[in-house]
Amino acid sequence: MYISRPLVLTLALAAVTGCSNGLFDSAVIDQPFSAELQCGQLPISVQGQGESLQLQAGGEQLQLTQAVSASGARYLAEGEPETSLWFKGEQATLVLRGKQYPRCAPAGAIIEPFRASGNEPFWSLSVEQGQMTLSRLNEGELAPQGYRAGDSSGEWLSDGQPQIRLQLSDQLCEDSMSGMSYPQQVRVQVEGKQLEGCGGNTARLLQGGEWVVEDINGGGIIDRSRVTLNFGEDGRIHGRSSCNNYMGQYQLSGEGLSIGPLAGTRMACPPSLMEQEQRVLKNLEAVQRFEFDQTGALLLHSAEGTLKARLEH
Repeated sequence: MYISRPLVLTLALAAVTGCSNGLFDSAVIDQPFSAELQCGQLPISVQGQGESLQLQAGGEQLQLTQAVSASGARYLAEGEPETSLWFKGEQATLVLRGKQYPRCAPAGAIIEPFRASGNEPFWSLSVEQGQMTLSRLNEGELAPQGYRAGDSSGEWLSDGQPQIRLQLSDQLCEDSMSGMSYPQQVRVQVEGKQLEGCGGNTARLLQGGEWVVEDINGGGIIDRSRVTLNFGEDGRIHGRSSCNNYMGQYQLSGEGLSIGPLAGTRMACPPSLMEQEQRVLKNLEAVQRFEFDQTGALLLHSAEGTLKARLEH
């Protein structure tokens, strides 16, 4: 995930100041540019010049044209008004056929509100409304400071003293105490000390694609049946449970994941599919935590067993 050098300076400036300064708009119109961004679990690639932009997302290639917007640069798909990409700073909002995706950002980006923390010794860092705040065990909290992009990808520097140097890497990170997964590995340097931990919004690991279940409690899945999971930005979950469609709520806490209550359609299917469906729904409503295996598969653990799912864009 990167933003090509001809555009990165303009995008970074707009992101740090939090406003459109005219340079971004003129750069998008006058200069050729390309960007690779991550929208939760959905990677996208864009190339553009003038008022035209080519978007690649989920195996599709779409042509977009710049539209009038009050801020940033907004592009609409030709013939598809419910598909758009709206840049504000170096980040963007993607809507594909009416479905809004998690905020799209380049590698190592701070997506506000941002939280990071680590252990031994415990520390926490927050970034919100353009202000970076660091708190350390037995050392108190530093006064909030503004921040700016550093010279390397994923590097961010606070403006005040003592200066905080934040390095973000878009790699799966597991909290050493809770076992919770996060989308970024974090390093903080301050006053000659280095702190390590995890950060970012855990929900981004689940959102932005459809998860297809390939194993239920270690017993596989009925051939040609389909069980899916879709985690929305609004806290809703929906998918197919074998025979019927289901929908409900999900919630992430500091230590786990809970799902339910669930509702669904009531179509009748062969007994084997109906039995599999009941096992799926019981697992989902009993989920306590999740993790990813070495192949990137999502594992949903509950007292009923484990659902194993793989991402499908």
